[in-house]
Amino acid sequence: MNVRAWVSSRFLTFFVSWAVFQSYWGLWLADRGFSVSEIGTAVACSLVARAVTVAMIYPALNRRATLLLLSRTVPWVITVVAVPYLFVVGFPLLIAVSIAFGLVYPIMLPLNETVATVAARQRLLPYGPTRALGSAGFILGTLVAGWLTAALGAPVLAYSLIGSCVLMALVGFIHPREEAALAVRGSGRQGFAALAHDRSFLACLAIAVLVQGSPAAYYGFGAIRAAEIATPLAVPFLLVIAPLSELILFFLARRRFENLGYRTLFAVGAVVAAVRWILLATSDDWPLFAASQILHAGSYATTHIAFMLYVRDHVDLESQAAAQGLYASFAMGLGTAVLTFVAGVQIGASFATALLTMAVAALASLLFLPVLGADPRRVLAAHARARLTAWPISSSPSSATIAPDS
Repeated sequence: MNVRAWVSSRFLTFFVSWAVFQSYWGLWLADRGFSVSEIGTAVACSLVARAVTVAMIYPALNRRATLLLLSRTVPWVITVVAVPYLFVVGFPLLIAVSIAFGLVYPIMLPLNETVATVAARQRLLPYGPTRALGSAGFILGTLVAGWLTAALGAPVLAYSLIGSCVLMALVGFIHPREEAALAVRGSGRQGFAALAHDRSFLACLAIAVLVQGSPAAYYGFGAIRAAEIATPLAVPFLLVIAPLSELILFFLARRRFENLGYRTLFAVGAVVAAVRWILLATSDDWPLFAASQILHAGSYATTHIAFMLYVRDHVDLESQAAAQGLYASFAMGLGTAVLTFVAGVQIGASFATALLTMAVAALASLLFLPVLGADPRRVLAAHARARLTAWPISSSPSSATIAPDS
């Protein structure tokens, strides 16, 4: 299949498994008899392992193997380390399996994004519509796993996770038509060194950490709040509104949307995130909760696209693995973990207080916008428009058809 269809299938199958793991894994562990504190410790160990692997291990692997080879082999390794979950008995074994899984499974997050941005840079696919299949996979995984759990009980979740990992691995047998475009190796530690001296990249990363970490209070306590203001049957539908809105925005994020520039998209993401948390903090009924969920598209998805645009256009191909690893580690991992701790401390006062703190964190990201400077694409477009305005256009056919870039 062509690269666009192949990358879309990678996103789709991975996020089916991600939905099972992120949305229901605590339920499966509780069904296995583990206490709340044991589950929290296991999740924390997995998050720490995730931060290490996406920031350090993944870029090191990409230095030794191409993106295409990693895309084909890593899913099989994930499947192998997932199988021991079926035999977990006792807390020590749970910790060992959680760390092993946390060291391998999260590699797919930056790996898929790197493949997508590399292919987008070579004009082989539009990033937004391709990434939309990931959101579709998350919705599909959330609904199917929920239905299976309701019908067969929590034990089915482990088999659902392993089965979805096998499906992800089987997709690797399919060959993308433009294989040579994905035969890219990373620069490893050299990529980190280059990015560490790029003030614009560091500013992008800081904005992403604050905006993408701001859902911490929602991730930890949003389902509980939804259950307080809606019937049990309505809760899953309220929760699925967020990824559904994300899917729609990714699908619509074609060239005109991307031409807004990453600075504008970062600003929109920060402001919409703040509005979302303020709205959720003041919502006492399900319509307001649902409205706040729709804003997920304008906060998370917009910020995600902005970061991917910057990486696609301003980070060398050899350093993109390092850039994606840092994004997955800090913006999608450690940043959320720190703000989750902050939200957990404040939740004792009120859920609204924690959400308002998240709104402040999102708005604080705007302080880094001046460091980014002007988006080169928008500068070039402005210069082209200025030239058109300055040039006198006569009624002759030849002068009336001057192109903006001529």
